[in-house]
Amino acid sequence: MFRNLLYSFLRLLGLVLVAVACKNSVDPQPVSTGKAIESFLFANLTPSVTAVVDSVAYTVRATVPAGTDLTKLIPSVVISPNAVITPAANTARDFSKPVSYTVTAMDNTSQAYTVTVSVASTIANGGTSVYIGNSVGNFFAVDGGTGAIKWRVSTGSSITSSAFVGAGIAFTGSENGNIYAFDAQTGAQRWKFSTGSSILSSPVASSTLVFAGSEDQNLYALNVLTGALRWKFSTAGGVTSSPVVANGSVYFGSKDQTLYALNAATGSQRWKFSAGDKITSSPAVVGGSIYIGTNDYNLYALDVATGAIKWKYSTGGFVTSSPTIVDGIAYIGSEDKTMYALDATTGSLRWKFSTGGRITASAAVANGVVYIGSEDKTFYALDATSGTLRWKYNTGGVISSSPLVYNGFVYFGSQDTSLYCLNTASGVLRWRVPLDAKLLSSPCLANTDLVSFASGISGGHQ
Repeated sequence: MFRNLLYSFLRLLGLVLVAVACKNSVDPQPVSTGKAIESFLFANLTPSVTAVVDSVAYTVRATVPAGTDLTKLIPSVVISPNAVITPAANTARDFSKPVSYTVTAMDNTSQAYTVTVSVASTIANGGTSVYIGNSVGNFFAVDGGTGAIKWRVSTGSSITSSAFVGAGIAFTGSENGNIYAFDAQTGAQRWKFSTGSSILSSPVASSTLVFAGSEDQNLYALNVLTGALRWKFSTAGGVTSSPVVANGSVYFGSKDQTLYALNAATGSQRWKFSAGDKITSSPAVVGGSIYIGTNDYNLYALDVATGAIKWKYSTGGFVTSSPTIVDGIAYIGSEDKTMYALDATTGSLRWKFSTGGRITASAAVANGVVYIGSEDKTFYALDATSGTLRWKYNTGGVISSSPLVYNGFVYFGSQDTSLYCLNTASGVLRWRVPLDAKLLSSPCLANTDLVSFASGISGGHQ
């Protein structure tokens, strides 16, 4: 009997041990690999400042108000669930120089982030933003005063299209066929619209519509805020000419050798002008005239109401540069390596200036000076009246980016990958910032009120 009781006791004990073991045997939780900084802000500042987290470059950038003491800032940081950050967040740090944070995941892998904090600039053009895209599809907002990168986004395909800022939105196109709208301050995507081919044309916006051409042979009119299609107009060639909006019309050229004038609200054709070759130049509208360059080597002046030709001037090469009209003079570059100044009323030559390479960029004119880049890798400042050289600046690459002049400084890109800011009077370098790849597009600047100032790539951008 005792043996039976002992046997029963041992059996019961075994069952209890098995039950306890089963209770303690829980399926292991998956090990998290997340190691991202999801948000980074200085909540103790008034107002609070939220940094821009770049999850591609693993950088965090913030600009704090002028007068802020950078040596005692306390960051509030949100990281991936179950990850650990070092040094600890919510602790005062000295951000007068870059600070490195490392986020470690549950699987013990880690990612380092570099945090850079700058004080809002009180220097010229501080707080302005310069927008430009590069040849690998990155689109940037750069501080106009310092050259610091504010944010970047990727479209995944080369950007030749130049930006336009309106309604707080930065618009650009990509060779993947999309027209993009990004929040001008944060870089957040508002919307995108897909066309049938590459976007080389630069968008221009009115108060309600944004217009852009595509290599799919169409010009599109989209709702500024939503990207919804309002209308499209079909041509017989790719549309790389950038549109200009004036007098209730939108004007643009096509590779079908035609310049079109359409009703901007409806897309109905008002008139068209047939040139002798492709039109990839963008028009400029001043007074009662519209000016356009073509691949038949000519610059044309047409009646803006009818398209009737007023005059033409022949150069020695394709005119893919777009005209800039200031104080009764039409400035135009040609692939014959020459910059021309013509009387805007008669087309007669005022002066010409020879460079060492093709001129495909468009000129900017300000305070009696013409600014232009050349494929000889040199940026020139010329006297607007005589064409004499004021100064020149050599870069490390071809310049096909059109310049932008704002508040005493000129901005332009180079195929050496850098965005340049030079003093307009002297040509002295203010700053240059490498932007990862060739810069084929042209800059657009928005001031602190988000008023847009763009390069001379088209009449609509001046």
